[in-house]
Amino acid sequence: MLEAELEQLEQRVQRLVAAYRQAKLETKRAIQERDRLTALNAELRRRIEGVVDRVRKLETEQGSEENV
Repeated sequence: MLEAELEQLEQRVQRLVAAYRQAKLETKRAIQERDRLTALNAELRRRIEGVVDRVRKLETEQGSEENV
């Protein structure tokens, strides 16, 4: 009887350890993905800001030419 209970307890501990390791791995992957997406977002933001700056510059140049 005690042997069976100990075996069940050991199996439960093994399942809990496996679930913990899986959760830890998934957390690590989620953090890596978050960091990748954050870097991508920053790069896209820089590119968009560059395009906006160029458009504003072109608009300013066109406005100057129209006033001449």
